[in-house]
Amino acid sequence: EAVCGSGGIDVLDVAGLLGSLVDKSLVVAEPAAGTLRYRLLETIRLFAAERLVEVGDGEEAAAAAAAHCAHFLTVAEAAAAYLTGPEQGRWLARLDADQANLRRAADYAADRPDGTALVLRFGTALRRYWITRSRHQEALGLLAPVLDRPEARADPALFAAALAAAAHAASMCDHAAERQLGERAAEVAHQLGDDRLLIESRTACCLASYFTGQPDRALPLGQEAVQRARQLGDDILLGRSLMAYLLPLGSSDPARFQRLYREAIGCTERAGDRYLNCTLHLNAGCQALDAGDIAAARAHLEQAAQAAQAIGHTSHHLPVNLGWVQRQEGDPDGARAQFEEGLRLARRNGNRSGLAYASNGLACLATDLGDWHRAAELHGAAQAFLDRTGEQWEEGEARYRGESLGQLRGRLGHEQFERAYAQGMALSLEEAINLASGKAPPP
Repeated sequence: EAVCGSGGIDVLDVAGLLGSLVDKSLVVAEPAAGTLRYRLLETIRLFAAERLVEVGDGEEAAAAAAAHCAHFLTVAEAAAAYLTGPEQGRWLARLDADQANLRRAADYAADRPDGTALVLRFGTALRRYWITRSRHQEALGLLAPVLDRPEARADPALFAAALAAAAHAASMCDHAAERQLGERAAEVAHQLGDDRLLIESRTACCLASYFTGQPDRALPLGQEAVQRARQLGDDILLGRSLMAYLLPLGSSDPARFQRLYREAIGCTERAGDRYLNCTLHLNAGCQALDAGDIAAARAHLEQAAQAAQAIGHTSHHLPVNLGWVQRQEGDPDGARAQFEEGLRLARRNGNRSGLAYASNGLACLATDLGDWHRAAELHGAAQAFLDRTGEQWEEGEARYRGESLGQLRGRLGHEQFERAYAQGMALSLEEAINLASGKAPPP
């Protein structure tokens, strides 16, 4: 009705016309979540798109595309208010059903010279959706070019919010961009006197510094974000800023870590934010694993899995860390299955950091099993993946990796090890993934 109820078609006639197309088998109606959704077969879609362009010298096509964009921007902005609270699972599923429509609408706005503000609004509305669905690269690819347009600054508040959204999108795919965008957002937030945006920008910069091996730089950024969030009394902002601050705080002050961790979990429970709850349990599981408390690590990771399942969230982090737990528990087959699942998810989401960490796990398993040459190649491939992200290995993975590399050098000798490691680093993306997943190379 929003898209077709114009140009001579009464909005009240749209449902009847759609029904007649279903009766003629030109449109398919399918049950979905207690309602009906409609779709076109691809051949009919292509034919209809050609006809739409032909009619009226393309004016109807342009009007329909503009109406489609406007409608799905309304959908995105209506959903945004619910994506950090107890209704997030239902609204994430609502956006999942229209992910192709949302992408098409945002791309339409990005392609128009006058669509800059529309793209920034899509970016701020869908930021949590993209992160929860591990579509960081898609979000950054949409926002980054538009943020550099001169007209992007026309509305400073919208510009700053979009910068913060882009910084968080970069958090899993480009830490240099994350820091740059976070610093730009902080600059505008200072000018506007906007504490919320300043907290978000400081959180992004904290995460970027931590993942690029600069915990001393990350700590004051995270601390500032937490202090400001406490003053605002916003559980969502405070929970996220605590999540970031806890990473560089790590095991340097266990008592304080546990106190702040409990505070962060309390924030998520009051807000009903299962995604952030999942992230906090995941990070706490990693801390427990690093400390050698395997039982606590498993308990945290199982709680993370429950929260993730409730909202349909999937990423490589959970299976990769469960893989380390199962390796420590003496279950190499279970660990391999988890690392391979992490590899699959990272590949699907285009996440090179995930490919690195999953490959690192498989390399350590290969060392455990005495598959020396393959293990050395896998370690080289894992390092090549990580080098492309600008990240440093996290503490636990660095330790497991160091132990494995020490064994391999002892078994293979310096020259043979270096040759195999260099071969792994030189592999193409597909070759490295095939090696990690155990597939034979093509003849």
